[in-house]
Amino acid sequence: MESIDSLSSQQRHNFILKNFILSSKSNQHNHDIDVIREHHRFLWDENGISDDCSWEERLARRYYCKLFKEYCIADLTRYKENKVALRWRTKDEVVNGKGQFKCGSRKCEQQENLRTWEVNFAYREQGQHKNALVKIRLCPKHSEELNYTSRKREIKRLKKSKVPHGGLKTSSKEIQKKSTEIKEEIADSSSYLQNNTQGKELKDVTHGNEDKIWSRKPDIGLEQSSRESDFERYLEDLLL
Repeated sequence: MESIDSLSSQQRHNFILKNFILSSKSNQHNHDIDVIREHHRFLWDENGISDDCSWEERLARRYYCKLFKEYCIADLTRYKENKVALRWRTKDEVVNGKGQFKCGSRKCEQQENLRTWEVNFAYREQGQHKNALVKIRLCPKHSEELNYTSRKREIKRLKKSKVPHGGLKTSSKEIQKKSTEIKEEIADSSSYLQNNTQGKELKDVTHGNEDKIWSRKPDIGLEQSSRESDFERYLEDLLL
């Protein structure tokens, strides 16, 4: 998925859905997302994704399914009476980015200067009353209407500082910490050399460490944890 890092959030959204969700191959799978479409379930269990899927497919399906419970659509026509009607998005709205890249007010198509608000969505599903905190993305005009009687919590994305080559910028504290660690390693090495003056002993230790490195088995748990971190990083970037 590194090839899409340079794309905007909306371009990534379109790429993922087009290549992994809306393609005929993807639609052949019968996952829990099909249950959402059939029964219009709002909250969905992400554990239903098949282990047979590739990393890209798992990411795409996890993103797609998360969209159904991430954003909502609002009818603000009676906002002065403190009556705001909320509903979850349809499949077409999810695919087209309505409520995510376009204003979440029912008939508004504004795409500029959208702000993200957290609202309490009370709804009834399968005979049960449920509540969920969801996001709603609104243009400046409809943001004012939403907050007309009570101020909602605004959700803002933390900007990441990047260096020209794309890496994350290291803070001065981190640099100082790394510098201290390097100095400690140098001191430990000097102490070791003083206590081991014979070159043969030092050579044996070096070869021994090399053998350990090449014979060491890969940490599968660490690799899995890295994959999960990648999942969360991509989802965080995509979900505004």
